[in-house]
Parts: sequence; structure tokens; C-alpha cells
Amino acid sequence: MFHRLVYILLMLLVMISLMVSISPGSTVITTSSIETVTLNTEEVFDTKQNEGSLQVRYLHLKADRKSGDSIFIQSPDGYTMLIDAGMVDTGEQLDRYLDHLSVDQIDYVIATHPHHDHIGGYHTLLQSRKIDTLLMPELPHTTEVYSVFLNKMIEKNIRPTYVKEGDRFKLGENIDVEFLSPSEGELEKARKEKKLSTRDINNLSLVIKVTYQDHSFLFTSDIYQKQEKQLVHFKKELLDVDVLDAPHHGDSTSSSQAFINAVKPRYTIMSANIFQSDKVYERYLKSGSEVYATSIHGNILVVSDGETIRIIPEKKVKR
Repeated sequence: MFHRLVYILLMLLVMISLMVSISPGSTVITTSSIETVTLNTEEVFDTKQNEGSLQVRYLHLKADRKSGDSIFIQSPDGYTMLIDAGMVDTGEQLDRYLDHLSVDQIDYVIATHPHHDHIGGYHTLLQSRKIDTLLMPELPHTTEVYSVFLNKMIEKNIRPTYVKEGDRFKLGENIDVEFLSPSEGELEKARKEKKLSTRDINNLSLVIKVTYQDHSFLFTSDIYQKQEKQLVHFKKELLDVDVLDAPHHGDSTSSSQAFINAVKPRYTIMSANIFQSDKVYERYLKSGSEVYATSIHGNILVVSDGETIRIIPEKKVKR
């Protein structure tokens, strides 16, 4: 309950102090005798300070309903990758974030699955940015948002590269990107189905492991416990990472104890504009992970020089 109250309080503060645009600098706001919120937007969006390091930004997409998520990655040698783009209504917000980061071109964009809260923002970015390579699973989907997404790719002469378990590539010279799920068999079976449920599509989301020297990150998109179980069974040796993007935004559909035990994350990021589950939050804490949530901490920057990791949240809450 405390985390939900903190979320509501911070949303009010964001509306008052940040509105829609990004406000640089560090601001301290005392909200009561026991709570202090430090707004540290400038450091989170400062790319020059962290040049030569891996930079991973979990972007907070503000909306009245669940906005999905978007994660922007910059390699030490300047190559860029975007994992998902939130929903249609937050596309312009994402566009402004990229402006603030001085990003005109993205080397790789990934659509982890065809749901509107993960591909919607690409309606904007396909028009505003130069995109070199677009990666996605080959899945059937018939929504209007997905149809517009495909048409905009055609307009920009972008042909998607379909990826699956076992595919991998280098982001720059030193970053290894590997897809752990779904398998070709799972995708082929799905393509034969007349209709896939929301659960089916979520479980067919791309699961991505990013490795830089001694550090690794796991991005799990919207998988449920069923797919977590598959990963633990078939890929357990690859799951032990430093930083975990909590499956399905930290929702109770996911983050089984068996999965958390296999991943053993030092840090967990719950990427969602609306806080999803106190039980899941506590489950990670009790497992020894340091937990951050974009619904509480705003935009979150993770920096790795290959040997050390720093977590820089936009909002720091002291009690």
C-alpha cells in the first residue's frame, strides 16, 4: 500500500513540477515532514558524462493508463538500440526524450511483440528518426495499431528482420546481444493458430540478454510465469545476470520465485508508469535484489564501465 501511495504522490509532483517536458537540473521538494523527493533529471539525460560506458535508460512514459515501456541503450562506442516504444499516445513524449539525448539515428530498434503498448510509439519514431535495422518476432496480429506500424515501415522502406531464440549480434564492438526466447518451434506453431490470446502473445515476447564485459542485463518484455518456467528449464545457465527488467512490468502474472532464484539479479527495474504489484516488489527485495520502479523513481539510468554498475534514478525518495 505504501508504494501505491508514493506513486500517487509522485504523479502529482510530476504534473506540477515537470508537466510534459523535461526539466533539467536537480530540485529538492519537501512533501511532508518525512518525505523528500529529489528531482535529478539532468544527470539521467547527460550522455557526455558517461561517454565510454554502457548506458541503459529505462524511460518513464507518463499517461493516465498503462503506457507500456521503452528502454534506450547506448554502447561505449556510441551505437544505439531501442527496445520497444510504449503506446501511440506517448510517442511524442519518447520523441522529446530522444531529442534531449541528441539522438537522430537509431542503429537497432526492437519490437518485442505486437501489442500496442510496445509498438505504438514507433508510429512517431518511424517518421522522426532514421532507423537502420528493425528487429521483431514473426507473429500474426490484426489490430489497427499493428497495421499502422507495418504500413509506416513500408512507407520508410524498412524491411523488418525477424529474430528468434539463438540469434545474436554485436552492438558496436563490445556489446553482445542475444535472443533467448521464443524458439522457432513456438513461433511456427503460433503462426498456424487462427487467433492468439493476449497471454499467448505476451509469452512469445522476445527475451534479450545484453552483455558487456563482466556485466549482463536481461530484458524480458511481457512474458508470464509459463515462459519463465521454460527459460529456467532450458536456459538456466544464461539467466544469471546483474540487472533484470522485471517481466510484464512487474505485474503479478510474472516474476515467479523460481525465475528470480535463477536470475539472481543484483538490481531489478520495474518499468511501468503505474505501479503493478506490492507482492512482486517485496518478492524481489526479499530475494536480495535492489529494486527500482519507473512509477516511483521516474526515468532510470544504469551505467556500466564493464567492472562497476551505477544506478541513477531521476527521483530519489527519502523517508
